[in-house]
Amino acid sequence: MDSFLTQLLAWIDLHPGWAYLLVFLTALTESVAVVGMLVPGVVIMIGAGALIATGKLAFWPTVTLAIVGAIIGDSFSYWIGFRYRDRLRQHWPFNRHPAQLERGIAFFQRYGAKSVAFGRFVGPGRAIIPMVAGMMQMPRGRFAAANISSAIAWGPAYLAPGIVFGASLKLAAEATARLVVLLLVVLSLLWLSAWLARRIYLRLSPQASSWVQAWLRWANLHPTLGRIAQALAEPAHPDAAILASLALALVTATAVLGASISAGLVGPEALTLNQIAFDLGQSLHTPLADQVMVALSRLAEPVVSLPLVVAILVYLTLSQQRRALEYWIAALSFTLIVTPVLGWLVRVPRPELGLELSWPWSFPSGQVLSATVIYGFLAISVARPLKAGWRWLPYAVAAVIITAVAIARLYLGTEWLSDILGSIALGLAWIAALGLAFHLHTEAPSQVAGLALVSLVALGCAFSAATTAEQSTDLARYRATPQTLNIDATHWHTRQALPIARQREDLWHRHQRPFDIQYAGPLDALTRALISQGWQPAEMLSWGNAIKLLSPSLPLAELPLVPHVHNGHHDDLRLVKDLPGNRRLVLRLWATPVRINATQPLWIGNLTELTKETIVDLFALPISVPADARSQQQLYADLSRLPSIKADIGAPTLVTPEDGPL
Repeated sequence: MDSFLTQLLAWIDLHPGWAYLLVFLTALTESVAVVGMLVPGVVIMIGAGALIATGKLAFWPTVTLAIVGAIIGDSFSYWIGFRYRDRLRQHWPFNRHPAQLERGIAFFQRYGAKSVAFGRFVGPGRAIIPMVAGMMQMPRGRFAAANISSAIAWGPAYLAPGIVFGASLKLAAEATARLVVLLLVVLSLLWLSAWLARRIYLRLSPQASSWVQAWLRWANLHPTLGRIAQALAEPAHPDAAILASLALALVTATAVLGASISAGLVGPEALTLNQIAFDLGQSLHTPLADQVMVALSRLAEPVVSLPLVVAILVYLTLSQQRRALEYWIAALSFTLIVTPVLGWLVRVPRPELGLELSWPWSFPSGQVLSATVIYGFLAISVARPLKAGWRWLPYAVAAVIITAVAIARLYLGTEWLSDILGSIALGLAWIAALGLAFHLHTEAPSQVAGLALVSLVALGCAFSAATTAEQSTDLARYRATPQTLNIDATHWHTRQALPIARQREDLWHRHQRPFDIQYAGPLDALTRALISQGWQPAEMLSWGNAIKLLSPSLPLAELPLVPHVHNGHHDDLRLVKDLPGNRRLVLRLWATPVRINATQPLWIGNLTELTKETIVDLFALPISVPADARSQQQLYADLSRLPSIKADIGAPTLVTPEDGPL
């Protein structure tokens, strides 16, 4: 990925004209009738904005070409409508799909000349409105005024999200490229889960009645197995015993499947996909991502799910929905029984990370299974009374929550990918069967606001309280502690190979960030010594001072420093030194599990120089670049003047206190 993006940006550097041409053609074709429906204009314009943020494209040429292309495209569409008028209704695609054209005409008739401006942003068809304006014989002067003015607003507006997004990614990449990759992966998966939930519901919902009837016909031909189908599909059928049998059959089948796939002769760690997913999750760790993923996993922890379930059961009891209450108890009982029973039977071990977790088995994942059952069945309960056009929404929300929990568990390394997917499948199979019986055996409530409100309030309160009280504890619980390694001082002094990183562990520019400094000793001793030579602790970027990044006029020394990440941890020491010529040096050190002579902790780090990058006169970002020879000599000179510090210049430079192991 690093190599591909580097080559792509290098190609754009050498051929910027092609990128500008693409922006122009995108803006033009997106405005042309019919053709514009096929052009992914928003995606391309956001990408162009991101390239502006990286400095590969200039702002004013890009926005000018976008505006001109949009004006020409709308003008061409207007000419088509003005020239052919109602004859367009007789030609493809409007003769076969007239709805889009009719919506455009209705929009124009409602808003008149303003529809040309509005339609460019929010209309029913951006590529249709100019053509409709021509069909309706809108005066050319009025159209031109609306066309040009709206294009001038549209160009910057469509590039702005990409510029902000690109600046955000650049800032995140300064800390760690892992955060950028993780952000893109998580957002993509969450969006995909919501999209799939909606598409599956809209596709399957119209077929449900015919499937139930076919199921009943099959049940009549198979009296033994058909009892299960009848229990699920016939409202009058007594269902408790049958649903229990179905649950037992489901558990048995899942146990066999789980044993054969995850805990068979090869073991889950031998499955290539499992190992790839595990390594990817571990490679994306950052302190900020740890905070987010632990919080997402908490959505399925008992400290949150239990208050949510209690609130739902109390609400159903008080509202006298006895049958719904029984189905909820059946759904929850399945999770409570299946998790320990299957775990004990299948005995799939968790990934070996040294985490202190109370339950040793990876399958089924208690958190993923409970999230699937609780949030999935809640979606079934909430969606039922809604209007047909909105019933997909609870399923999409549930899909997002379940996916978020699954991503968090994979990121934290608590379960294997195959076991997470198996837990989701197990939960979906149960709530699908239970949900069908629930729909047919109970009456739909007249309104859903009560259950939705109670669930939302209970979830919000429980999650907020648990996050406030348990976040630090959970972070420690999901963080593996590395084993301490003792190294002899002579071994270290002679620069023999050590079991430590030689460069920052990141996904971007790894070879440009070598660790060229090693310090053995307490950090406070080095900090006090360097402060006497003009080095100072840095002001770190936070929510309180992030607004400074919106002040490009600020000097480099006043911009907050972005913390760097190595192997999932922030730098432990950050000292800066401001030099003449608006130069700023940054010394960073990270902890290692190594001890020199079993007493002195070893720290590794590097020296970098900060530069200020201004984006479209809106953002000022402090970006680190490798320190040159002059900067390195400045640090060496400062170290040599310190009587309390010894330094052995080399590759890497070794530093200790005066009484240290050098």
